[in-house]
Amino acid sequence: MSKDKVHINNFLGCYKSEEFIKLIIAWAGDLRGKRMLKTDLREEAYGEDEILFSLSNNDFLSYGVDKNIETVKAATAIMKKRNLEKNIYMTADIREIPFKDKVFDLIVSSSTLDHFREEKDFTKSLVELKRVLKNDGIMIITINNQCNLIFYFFAKLEQLFGLVDYPIKFYTLKRIRRLLDKIGLVIYSDDRIVSIINPLNSVLILMRRLKVADSLINVFAKGIVKLAKLLDKQRGIKIFTSWFIAIKCIKKTNEITFCS
Repeated sequence: MSKDKVHINNFLGCYKSEEFIKLIIAWAGDLRGKRMLKTDLREEAYGEDEILFSLSNNDFLSYGVDKNIETVKAATAIMKKRNLEKNIYMTADIREIPFKDKVFDLIVSSSTLDHFREEKDFTKSLVELKRVLKNDGIMIITINNQCNLIFYFFAKLEQLFGLVDYPIKFYTLKRIRRLLDKIGLVIYSDDRIVSIINPLNSVLILMRRLKVADSLINVFAKGIVKLAKLLDKQRGIKIFTSWFIAIKCIKKTNEITFCS
């Protein structure tokens, strides 16, 4: 794994992965015999916040796509080292997914849609994801939480000073609901997950690049995770401390009405 491309501290990455896995299992249920698509492979390629590797113990087929061929190669290399034969990774843009209609039981989009510059690309991707999702399938989406004002403020500063070379967008649940409803997707459940004040992760990555002692970094990181887990239990403030808005979507039908 390239140290230059590591995007999250190991301890924070493991915590983030655990939270995503818990959410997927709670919302998607038994995955045996099903087919899953993940919309990018950055976590699997460059961090401890992977999802597909941990889920691959289940008897199901998992696909991952990413538009960056180097990311696909890096994720594939790690996947092969772990002997995960049921994982299939390929280069593709989620605005034009190379699959037939209605082939996936589950789609997981982990903070992919919030990295488009234009809202039309967000919408186009959702249309494509809806197309390849089975009628009774589940789509789980996580999006940067605009109500986490500290994360929002520091991300904007990073963009202003050119510290990140990709767009970072933030959303409220109301805005996401509007975008989903426009293309015929209904929010079945929603939550706020991963209570990490994101700039702290950037501090940890910077400390590593400055060659600060690993022991000191690890103490700091463990403290952040401990704080994050405490914040996860505080329902009243989770909306302001969580990194992501998480939503479970289903296709809109005329026969059944779902509560959001």
